[in-house]
Parts: sequence; structure tokens; C-alpha cells
Amino acid sequence: MRWFPALALVLSLVGITAGCSSTYTSPRASLSSPQAPVFTSTPETQASQGAAYTYQLAATDPSGGTITFALKTAPDGATLNGKTVSWTPSAAQSRVSNSFTVTATNSLGGTGQQSWSISPNGTITVNLITTYWSPSGPVKVAEAASGALDIRALVPESDGSITLLLASATATPGVFAIANVPAGNFWLAVEGSAFWTDSSTFDAGTDVASAPPPLGNTPNSTNIDLNVSGIAAESSEEWIEFYTDPLTDIAEWSLPPEFTTLTGGFGAGGYTNWSQVNTAFVMQYELQPLGALNNYVLGPEVTLSNLALTNGATNTISATLNDATETSLDVSVSGSQWAAAFNNVGPAAATVQDSVLTLVAEPYVTGINPSSSLYYVTALALAGPSAGNSGFVGQTYDPEASVCSDYTGEVGAGLTGLEPSILTDEDLGTLQYADPFDSNWTRALAFCEQSTIPIPLPDSGGTYSFLLEAGAAVTPSTSSLVPLALPVQNPTINGSSLFMANTISSVSPAISWSTPAGTHAPYGYTVGEYLQTSVNGTAYFQPIGAFGTSSTSVTLPPLAGGNTYLFSITTNVDAAANMKTSPFRSALPTGFSSVVSAPITISPSAAAPQIRGDMEGWRRAIKPGKKMLSGIGTRPVATSCSAAANTTAPSFCESN
Repeated sequence: MRWFPALALVLSLVGITAGCSSTYTSPRASLSSPQAPVFTSTPETQASQGAAYTYQLAATDPSGGTITFALKTAPDGATLNGKTVSWTPSAAQSRVSNSFTVTATNSLGGTGQQSWSISPNGTITVNLITTYWSPSGPVKVAEAASGALDIRALVPESDGSITLLLASATATPGVFAIANVPAGNFWLAVEGSAFWTDSSTFDAGTDVASAPPPLGNTPNSTNIDLNVSGIAAESSEEWIEFYTDPLTDIAEWSLPPEFTTLTGGFGAGGYTNWSQVNTAFVMQYELQPLGALNNYVLGPEVTLSNLALTNGATNTISATLNDATETSLDVSVSGSQWAAAFNNVGPAAATVQDSVLTLVAEPYVTGINPSSSLYYVTALALAGPSAGNSGFVGQTYDPEASVCSDYTGEVGAGLTGLEPSILTDEDLGTLQYADPFDSNWTRALAFCEQSTIPIPLPDSGGTYSFLLEAGAAVTPSTSSLVPLALPVQNPTINGSSLFMANTISSVSPAISWSTPAGTHAPYGYTVGEYLQTSVNGTAYFQPIGAFGTSSTSVTLPPLAGGNTYLFSITTNVDAAANMKTSPFRSALPTGFSSVVSAPITISPSAAAPQIRGDMEGWRRAIKPGKKMLSGIGTRPVATSCSAAANTTAPSFCESN
């Protein structure tokens, strides 16, 4: 046989190739990625602040190799030990989203990845500390531990149920905690109202223009006898006011014309420690018409310092009033804008009843405005309505009464107008008044108007007179007084007009509205609830809840089927307040304006959600009502009241 060299070479190469086929890898195959591990464990996404969280990782490797895990992304404090992820959420990490990413790598270099996020339930911290403004500066007083009984959270769950959580006092005075609150919004009940918030910290404190109430351990009966001279003789009725700081009691006497001295007294019981009452103001108020208004303005005054009063005794105080340099302020009211603030605010036309103008100095307060959430909003009147005229519903007998507090929801039936309503643009002229007080104290000029709306009572043919109020308070200036807060627009309940009587099938009504027009943006809104009830056969609407929100819609906590309700919506303007974090801290300017619904009946067959917790305790916590300062009781009772101008006896004299 003849051999050919070329053929032999080919056969040789073929033989080599066949012998190496079991270990040869083509270049294309060597560039492909190894198979990735597959996670077989599912991460737990529930966690709570301060509680240990663990997650045991598990994965399989299709190539049969070994797997190692690494923590690629995690919140501070999270660790990975072998196959176990461990983490204890801090306060800052609770109620917010925290991202995790873990990688699984096999021995051939294949990798898989798993990501998840956790929003741990967290602790809500509520600070309930009252700031009292005293002659020596602000004094902070913490709420007692028992205040925890009135602090609760209502948490709407994704399945429609509701969880109620209670607060507890912490080791820090005035600080309360509600544990295990999930991320997102919830209702926080505090100080007689509820607030729709997602914040983990909440300042429920207020500011008071007075030193802390001087409380003793035992009750006593103490009398104050007051001898006042230096009263300016006036041709009309005048008022003398005795006002203490710390605020314990306020007494007033009405004097007939031309009286120049006063001898009067009152007795006060209770737990007041009068030995701690160091300061008193004695003030004369004189009638001064201002346009159509009949205001009283401050005249002669004296500030008494370093008083030495004795508990359980009769204390005689002699005072001589001093003339003070008068201050002037031009006052005008944009009455047409106030009139417009009462257009389309209820199921029937509103009738504007009256108005009130006040100018006050807030003792010892600088830079802020005392909150109106307290029963006494203390201030020294520079101008205001008569001390004895209580016709303005909610206005106390004192000319130093609150700077235009909102009394929407009171019964307007039988209301006697305090001062005429101003519904056209008017220049009222120049207000002249004495102002001997520290120029650094906050001054507030306020104007309010009240109206009544007849609410048809279902199935009776009668009506209920509902009181609506709009007001504003500003730093005194010559600018015209205008509404700073305007009524909401297009309010609805479960999609229907709020101003139309209706029966709804939900115990948790959804109320919505449009933002009102105006140059001052609201910091929030307050939805009021009123339950139709009766006393001695007379129907009225009792306030049962007040709900603050910064949104323009809200779903209210459950009510009771078969009942009839009214709902008010108040627009709130304030330079400092924040509905989610600090609704009671205030600064000028402030304003409010409201609307009210027609009667809304909830069907008796309306289904109630599942509730976990004490619903009756929740209702007690949100019961509206202004807070009474501890230690301040009823008005002082007159034990004697007399005055003298030469030898003429008084024809009228009273204290309240």
C-alpha cells in the first residue's frame, strides 16, 4: 500500500481530537454565567420599635455548590451572622420605610438577590407641658401622669377594622407614650380633640398669659377688701376691675357716673394659696363710642407688686389709680368682606347677629399668642365690650376676655346682640385708650362677628338655631380688619352636598371640601360633630367631637347608627400652629370661619367596623370643652360692694 503524507496528517489530527473530547470546552461555553442561587425563604416584614427582629435566610443552588450570604443594603444597626439577619429598630427608624437587600453567592460565582422593606410599628411621643408666662419669665409645668387617661390613638386598619391604643406616662414628667402605632396616619386624641397625623412626636402643650396657679394643700376661705381712689369721674357708667397674677380670681364693680372712689370686697374659697399671689392690676374702664360700637377703654390703672396676702383671712388692699398716657389707633372694618364670610355657610341663610372688637395686652407674653384652648385666655383689655354685658355668646363678663374665641356650635336662640353687626366698609374713627404696660408684651386687635342659622329639625317641623362665628386677631395697625380665614367651599358628605338633609349608610362619614379662597393659607380645618338629643322635650345638638386635619377630606371615626348629627367645618389660620404636630402653639395673625351641615341621619342598619379597644374611653377623650386651669375655680362672690363719690351712695355695684 502506498502512503500519502497529507492523509496521514489528517488522520492523526482526527485521532487526537477524538481522544480529548471529554475535557474540551468550547470558547463560547466558557463565557456563559453560572446559574444563580434561588431564595426559598420569605422575609418577615413586621417589626416594632425596640424589639429584636430576625430573619433566617435560605436558598438553593441549582449547580449543587455551597452558598454564602451578604447584606448589601440595610438600615443602621442591622447585621448578618451566617444566615441570620438581626436588627432592633430605633425610634428614628420606626414608622418609616427601611430597605434591605441580601445577596446569595454560590461556589461557582453565581449570585441571587432578595430585597424587602419594613416599616416598624413605633412609639408616639406626646409632650403635654403648659408654658406659663410669669413676671420672671416662662415657666413650664408638666401634666400629671394621670393625663395619660385622656391620650389615645385610633388606628384605621387596612381591613376596615379599628384598633384603639392607650397612652402611658413615661419617666419624664409631661411626656406620654403610645406604643405599637403603625406607619401612616392615625387619629390622636388629646386635650378634648382628635388630630389626623402621621407624626411620631406631638406637642400638645399650650401657652398661658399668667404665672402657674398657686395651689395649696388645704381649702380656705379668703376675703379681699379693696379701697380704690384716683378714679376719674365719668359722665356715664364705668367699671373697676381687680385682676391677679398668678390668675386666681377676677372681680369687677360697676360704678354710676361721677364716682371717684370705691370700697368693695369679695370672698373666694378653694385651694388657692393666696400667699403666692404677688401681683394685681386695678383698672378703670370708661365708655368710648367707636363708630357704631360702644366700647369701654382702659383709663387710669395701677399695678400692685409684692402683695402679702394671708390665706383664710380678710386682706385689705388700698390702691390709687394713676393716669396713663393715651395711645391712639385708627380702626376700620371691611364689613363687606365679613358679610361675604357668611354667604353659603349652611342649609339656610345666615343672619349676622352682632360683632365685637377687642384690643388686649397679653401680660408677660412676647413673640407668641396664648392658646385659646383654655377656659381662661387671659389678657388685659385695652378696649372691649362692657364688663357686665354677656350678650355675646361665649364672651365672659370680663373685658379682658379671650381674643375672639370660636364659639361655633353654641345655641344661638335668644341671642342678644352685644354690638351691632358691621356689614359694610366702615372707618370707625380713632380709638383712644391708656396702655401703661410693658411694650414688649404681645398686643392683639381682634374682630369677630356672629350669625345664626336655622337648622330644620327632622320630623318636628321646628328649627334649631345654630351659632356660627368668624373672627380674626392681628397685631394692632391701621390696616382695615378683614377676615383672614374664609369658609370652605363645596362641602360634601359621602359625595352628597353637606347642606342637604340626608340619610347615609355609613357610620364613618367621609367629608370633603375645597380650599377656601383668600390670601392666608389655612394651617388646617376642624370638623365638629353634634348629636341631636333633647332636654325636657326640647331638641338641641350636643357637641360630641372635634377633629383636626391639614387635609381637605377626612373619614371620621365611627358614630352610632340610627342617630341624627350636624357637622361643622372650621377653617383655621395661625402663624405658628401646625395641625399635625403642635395645634395649640399660636402666633398672630389668627383667624377662623365655619360652615354647618343640614341634619344627617345614619341608617340604623349601617354596619359598624370591628373595634379592638375601649371605644367609650375614646369618646370621653374627644369630648369637646375648653380646659379649665387647675386651681382656678368659679368667679369670686361679692361679700360687700360699695362706692362713694363725695357722700352719695352708689345706685349699682356688682362683682362677678
